[in-house]
Amino acid sequence: MHVRRRRPLLVAATAALTLTMLTGVARADVSPTPSDVTATPSDTPSPSDTPTPTPSPSTSTPDPTPSSTPPTTKPPTTIASPTPSATQSLTPVDPQLPPNDGVAPASGQIDQYLALTAQRDAAAATVTHRQTTADTVHAIAVWYAQQGPAVAAVTDDAQSKAANAQQTTDDVIRELYQQGDAGLGALGTVLATGPDGFLAGLDNLRMARSASDGVVSDNTLARADLALALATSEAYKARLAMAQTDDINAAAALVQAKTQLAAIDAKLALLDIAPPQVLVGPDGCPTAAVPGTLRDGSEAIGVQKLCQTAVKQAATPQAALAITWAFQHLGAVYACGGAGRMLPWRADCSSYVSRAYHEGAGLGTAGDTWAPSTRDMVPWDGVKLDPHYAFVPSNLLRPGDLVLYNSCPQGGCPYRHVVMYLGSPDGGKTVWMAHTNSCGDVAHISAFAGFPTTGEPFLVARRVVALPGEVVKVPAASVAAAAAAAASSHATSETAAAAWAASAAAR
Repeated sequence: MHVRRRRPLLVAATAALTLTMLTGVARADVSPTPSDVTATPSDTPSPSDTPTPTPSPSTSTPDPTPSSTPPTTKPPTTIASPTPSATQSLTPVDPQLPPNDGVAPASGQIDQYLALTAQRDAAAATVTHRQTTADTVHAIAVWYAQQGPAVAAVTDDAQSKAANAQQTTDDVIRELYQQGDAGLGALGTVLATGPDGFLAGLDNLRMARSASDGVVSDNTLARADLALALATSEAYKARLAMAQTDDINAAAALVQAKTQLAAIDAKLALLDIAPPQVLVGPDGCPTAAVPGTLRDGSEAIGVQKLCQTAVKQAATPQAALAITWAFQHLGAVYACGGAGRMLPWRADCSSYVSRAYHEGAGLGTAGDTWAPSTRDMVPWDGVKLDPHYAFVPSNLLRPGDLVLYNSCPQGGCPYRHVVMYLGSPDGGKTVWMAHTNSCGDVAHISAFAGFPTTGEPFLVARRVVALPGEVVKVPAASVAAAAAAAASSHATSETAAAAWAASAAAR
């Protein structure tokens, strides 16, 4: 009888797959969290170090049955990302952030818009993080689902080989039993075949017993392989169920984060839907003032006269247009901490004047989504001077010119203050400016601050000019006429500015 010795089964490969299924990948904590977006998100996943299952080399004869080697690809792994913090966005002064200008918000000077913006920043970061987590966790669940056929093939192969090994073992045992014990019917054999026949039968018995040892060993290995394959299958099913649960939780957490973000966006939109009510005449000047925007006695002059006089005295047609824009936006809420400084009815001091020249006059002093800080106007902090801001002597100021102050004389602040000079409507008796500079306040008209050397000292005056080749807006006929009149009254405006400077020095 010839008994083929079977090669060892793919124990190493099955063990490797078992290790992969039992170890798995690091699970992301994707359970939905309370809806307070200002809290630190708790769904930061951890990186995984799952080994790649590979079969061990074998020197035995290749098995002709279909390969049961498990896949050698790794499941996707989750990657930890920084957790956003809403409180980080509440710091209004940070040199690394886009600068906001004007007066630094005092402790506690955080308006509702700034608070909501901070929450939105945290909510948006959470959405981004959870989107990444959901994509990764879904990929993991898909990967495990794709391993099902390979796991089933390993299990089926082990069951088949175990059955074959058991059948072979049964055949050998039956043959040994039929041949009898060590005597092997010795006497009958000698009598029937002679001594030579007896010795030949004895050799066959020894060969059969030797072969049976290998068959039993193979049967033991096959049973062990089957047990391991069944354990692997159960571990795989458990890990697949776990991955599918993670997938569901991650998707739910993402929906929750998007819902929170949408709710904050809705609140922010409500804060920006009611612009100041301004009645504007055909010349672009308001005919009625927004309550609380005329200060220091300017209400006695009236918003229309203040605007019309400033337009007539403006240095350039573009300055005249910028002046009308500034008057039309009186009452715009101060962008505390720079939050919302590009919205239609929010601005800090630098976005207020730069947008007046961009949106009102068409110059490239700002854009649809950006506005410079006073860094570009002074300049300071190593920033290059924007060529739109030409130097003008303080005694030659004209309405529409910009005056900059050092509102942070102690240094170390990412802001300075800028105002728009409006000139005098009464021959130098009073001189005015338009600006915005405090959390909780709005853009307004107040008495011109002059050229102080202490406190918040005067820095420099700038005239906003069009650059060569720059396309600018064409002023309306009434505004163009006013600008032409302003050019003819240049001496008068200089006299008014000089009178103001003299009176300021006397004070």
